[in-house]
Amino acid sequence: MTTTHTPLFDRLAGKLAADDDEPAPQHALRRDLVRLFNVRNGLTIEEFLGDAPTVLHYGLPDTLGLSPQSATDLARWEQVVARAIALYEPRLSQVHVHIVRDTARPTNARIQIDAAVALGWHLSHVHFHMLVDGGTAQPA
Repeated sequence: MTTTHTPLFDRLAGKLAADDDEPAPQHALRRDLVRLFNVRNGLTIEEFLGDAPTVLHYGLPDTLGLSPQSATDLARWEQVVARAIALYEPRLSQVHVHIVRDTARPTNARIQIDAAVALGWHLSHVHFHMLVDGGTAQPA
């Protein structure tokens, strides 16, 4: 017998499980992170990092003012992404975010996320790589 790890809402919507190359739980996490990173919440970066956002503030603040060419901006961007994951993705723990500029495209950045996810009693390490192009995140 084969079991599926496709999330309930994906099964209800008729979506199939992830590719064979990526386990279904990691595929679901990647998809949910892309969704999180593509929603803007209306807060400034300072408000998002300083206040206690609620579910009404789901997503990221506007990061278009941050430049992938600036080390200071990249560090600030890492803080924003790490905070968003901590607030809105409770399945991930031990999260480490690293953002670097994309050497091929100076206006893009690459997000590298290393984290752990509990699968039953087992703690599994997951890695995500995403490309941010003009404020839009997509898997790299």
